[in-house]
Amino acid sequence: MALIMVLDDERDACRLMLRILSRLGHRVQVFCRADEARRWLETAQPDLALLDIKLKEENGLSVLKFLRAHRPAVKVIMITGYPSAETSQEALRLGVDDYLIKPVEIEDLESRVDKVLEKRSVPG
Repeated sequence: MALIMVLDDERDACRLMLRILSRLGHRVQVFCRADEARRWLETAQPDLALLDIKLKEENGLSVLKFLRAHRPAVKVIMITGYPSAETSQEALRLGVDDYLIKPVEIEDLESRVDKVLEKRSVPG
């Protein structure tokens, strides 16, 4: 299965995603702070990153930019409770693989994660 990184400043959201994704057989690393996630990414190579856009200390798009610069092969799903045309366009410009709006249904999260992870083995 896959190694998945979750970044969300809401601990309950992190716990829920950890439980859901672990149940599917994935290895999951959760972070509530962007600086901790970036530090981990310096040595880790996850298959997928789930990034909340609105974080307490900074914007999740900054972590997406870091990923694109240092780990371009990592698939990314952006998650937000505060959707806006500006952030969705910026995320798409930076090459996100999917974009979810909170609250996310469990079945929707599972199917989107599966779909994005399937892309990693498809050439082109």
